[in-house]
Amino acid sequence: MRLQREFRFLHCADLHLDSPFRGVSRYSAFVAERLREAAFQAFEKVVDLALQEEVDCVLIAGDLYNDADRSLRAQLELQRQLVRLSEAGVYVYVTHGNHDPLLGESADLKLPDKVFCFESSVGIFPLLARGGERVGSIWGYSYPVRDVADNIAVQMIPSQEDREHGLCLAMLHCNVGGIEGHENYAPCSLDDLKKSGMDYWALGHIHRPMILEKGAPWVVYSGTIQGRSIKETGPHGCSVVRVSEQGHISSLFCPTDIVRWKNTSLDISSFRTDQDILNAFDMLKSELREAAEERGLIVRVAIKGRSPLHRSLTRDGYLDDLTAELNCEEERSDFVWIEGCIDESNPDYNLDNLKKTQTFVGDFLREVEYVTSHISNKEELFETIDGALGSSRWRRRDLEFLLETFTIKDVADIVKEVEIIGADGLMGEEDDPCGS
Repeated sequence: MRLQREFRFLHCADLHLDSPFRGVSRYSAFVAERLREAAFQAFEKVVDLALQEEVDCVLIAGDLYNDADRSLRAQLELQRQLVRLSEAGVYVYVTHGNHDPLLGESADLKLPDKVFCFESSVGIFPLLARGGERVGSIWGYSYPVRDVADNIAVQMIPSQEDREHGLCLAMLHCNVGGIEGHENYAPCSLDDLKKSGMDYWALGHIHRPMILEKGAPWVVYSGTIQGRSIKETGPHGCSVVRVSEQGHISSLFCPTDIVRWKNTSLDISSFRTDQDILNAFDMLKSELREAAEERGLIVRVAIKGRSPLHRSLTRDGYLDDLTAELNCEEERSDFVWIEGCIDESNPDYNLDNLKKTQTFVGDFLREVEYVTSHISNKEELFETIDGALGSSRWRRRDLEFLLETFTIKDVADIVKEVEIIGADGLMGEEDDPCGS
């Protein structure tokens, strides 16, 4: 396959333009407003990038909107950006996904002539470069309803003639290989895509940018253009793809997010005063702000380490007060908002040493260790806890319900927390008899 000139396209997906950002009321009015505008501004950055890179076309692989019944504002914003692309001679190919299936309510708005929207059966459009030259074909499919359980990928197979006459691209909103944490819509395997005969699969649905296969074919999740919660940390954006005259393909991820989410940690092992914590947070925020490159940043901080400040952190209201203090002057475009502080610290005494002592606290820690050793098996764990509770107020069915509700990891985390809280309470203000 040879082209007359280099062909460029931009691949994006999961715009979620009218995302409600549930829970924004937990933030300040300023941060909440920045979040509400973030998806719109991120898509504007996508279009800016497409014009800057002089791409021939833009591929939007599903979930343009967050809900089937699209808000009028989201539709108007999309129309406005598509007009910008069309006026610059850029073609746009659109599919709809599980969040914005075709059955949803839509305003009667006219889209530019250079926009091609796929329908609810697998379709093929000519793949056009600026100026209208055909350089290949593009396959796509829009969800008619939210739940699509069929393997759509196996219906997208270019013929030998298609391959001889140019590029073969495919757009699909799907879950490849049953990626955990995502609904298994339009399920398919990586092997289905690799043996299809396509040159590039432009995928949507998975919000994390991922390249599943490089070359023959390229299989790419561009990810969402704007992270939407603490579960979607790190950079989010789109992919700019170049196809050389000889048909060589390269893909470059480009961030477009306005607000970024991040998990980080703070080690307090060397801290002895509350002022030490405040000073360390000030330094941490400065470092994060500089690295964020003028984006807003929402951060969850895990406080770790063995320190006498552990007792302060476990006091009612301490972490809430600390978080409020850290956020009191963050009404700025490059804000660093502490979404929450998670106490993962430990007391400044050595639990392993205490466990060896013939004391009440030692007895307690050994009992906890016994329960911990049975956590890998839920049935055995149930019998262990049930026997320990005996004829207490707990009823057997209550225990069964709790153990069905929690995962093994949940139970392990709870037991670990009980161990620390219990030992801390039993130790009180006494010195560690074993040393740390």
